[in-house]
Amino acid sequence: MAFIPFPDPSAQSDELKDRLKRLGGLNVTRMMSHNEPLMEAYARLGTTILLKGTLDPLVREAVILRIGQLCGSEYEWHQHVSVARSIGMPDDQIAAIEREDISVLPHDQQVALRVAEEIHRDASASEAAMMAATKVFTPAQLVELTIVAGFYIMTAGYLRSLQIEIEDTPPLAIQDIGKD
Repeated sequence: MAFIPFPDPSAQSDELKDRLKRLGGLNVTRMMSHNEPLMEAYARLGTTILLKGTLDPLVREAVILRIGQLCGSEYEWHQHVSVARSIGMPDDQIAAIEREDISVLPHDQQVALRVAEEIHRDASASEAAMMAATKVFTPAQLVELTIVAGFYIMTAGYLRSLQIEIEDTPPLAIQDIGKD
């Protein structure tokens, strides 16, 4: 059970209810609707990361899965395994991340995961990790990579602190996200 109750839908505006529906009715945003301006900003950044980024979507999802795993966020793992599959990530790559066998992943994912792991561990990637990443990613992609890692670390902290449960409904696929 969540640490605090979800907002009462009967007390929410029709506009907010519609926005939550377009965001997939996920518990992550339902709980955040206690603070509507924050929910709106969070949803905008999250949707931008998922739909408008310059990173290869497979790299992005590998980073999100690894961060979810490192942070112990079952919710992130559950949702993003579905997203990863919906964009074509093979099950053997998902399984490799789950068993922490990063060495079998494609090179770009290995480099990205090193950066993400260091951000998780040290709040910063090392110069060596960033130098390796500059050989694989553009400056725009490096910015995005660090933002993705930080965003999902923050999300895991929020989810775990408020004990937000996984929905009873099926997880989302990428085509279900951000229907605005």
